[in-house]
Amino acid sequence: MVDKNELRAAFTARLHEALDDAGVRTRGRGADIHRHLVKVGAEKKPQAISKWLNGDAVPGPDSMAVLCSWLKVRQEWLQYGVLPKKPTGDSNVHQLGAGSGSNVREITRRFGKVPLISWVQAGAWCESNFEQHDGESWLSCPVPISESGYALKVLGDSMTNPGPGRSYPTGCIIFVDPEAETKTGDRVIARVPRTNEATFKILVEDAGRQFLRPINPQYPIIDITEETHICGKVVGSFIPE
Repeated sequence: MVDKNELRAAFTARLHEALDDAGVRTRGRGADIHRHLVKVGAEKKPQAISKWLNGDAVPGPDSMAVLCSWLKVRQEWLQYGVLPKKPTGDSNVHQLGAGSGSNVREITRRFGKVPLISWVQAGAWCESNFEQHDGESWLSCPVPISESGYALKVLGDSMTNPGPGRSYPTGCIIFVDPEAETKTGDRVIARVPRTNEATFKILVEDAGRQFLRPINPQYPIIDITEETHICGKVVGSFIPE
């Protein structure tokens, strides 16, 4: 389980580091941040800014974007701690395959925003004729992801760990890359037979057969059949405030 206090404290440490790099005075930083937000039309109450500086809260998407632009740092670094800190010209193009033949294809993976879609949309995302930019909102992805990537909000507790270990509770945001290669042990999104919705499970194999296994042992393991379609690999996640 992710500790929200630790996430907020880590963000605050990075914020102060970025402010130091930008030459912003140590005393009166709240006033300086407030002044800049007012200047760009993104004013926030001084109490909210004080919480950012003291590890009690993390800015929303709009304020986060303004801070990153002002301090000249990447949003993925300031918000999640994903390096590099400063913007680069790297296009994050990954080439799959070998040689120079026509079978080699390039997939562009970049840090950026992806659409937050519904679980019904995730099931349809596997179809080539699905409009891939029909998300209700856009979220910054903390890891490199292909241009066809998307985000989902976890529903239910089938992927909640009742004990120690990685857990994806209700409300957790997961980032899915349909272009990423999947293997046994990966967290995946799959479309199962007789439903339009997708499901979030762990891809497992036993005695030559593959299954979709929930983290929560109270839920059943799902057999993978010829009608099951793996829609993508979960490459990142976070628990929002």
